[in-house]
Amino acid sequence: MGFSTSGATAIIFVGVLVAAGIAYPVFHAAQEERLSAVQERDDRTLAMRNTAIAVDTWSYNETGTDDFTMNVTNTGSTTLSVAETDLLVDGGYRADDSYQTRVAGNGARELWQPGETLTVTVANESPAPDRVKLVTEHGIAETVTGVGA
Repeated sequence: MGFSTSGATAIIFVGVLVAAGIAYPVFHAAQEERLSAVQERDDRTLAMRNTAIAVDTWSYNETGTDDFTMNVTNTGSTTLSVAETDLLVDGGYRADDSYQTRVAGNGARELWQPGETLTVTVANESPAPDRVKLVTEHGIAETVTGVGA
């Protein structure tokens, strides 16, 4: 075995060390990102499992002003954001400024604690809606049908 074989072996060995030195940080960072994503997914799944809502009452045109009002109770163990709770009327999304919300009678509240009731009021809803859906930030929804019937 001459110098050329030993030299080539040394060059290949150094190349393998350099490649491993470059690849290890990349693989380590990718593994950290994957573990972080798995943890975030598990946290979202736990929050979704702990979220539950129930429609207590709803009414339409009780005061003669074509208002729709729905009372929904947070029956889960997750605190919900009122701003992240969405309303759909007859399949159409309603912007936050097109309806009123009150948590336990207070319109300034932004958090909806477990056991508390959220009151949603859509003013001057004419004609009467057929279907109203409330969706929480975790995708849990309750639907009221036959509102105008």
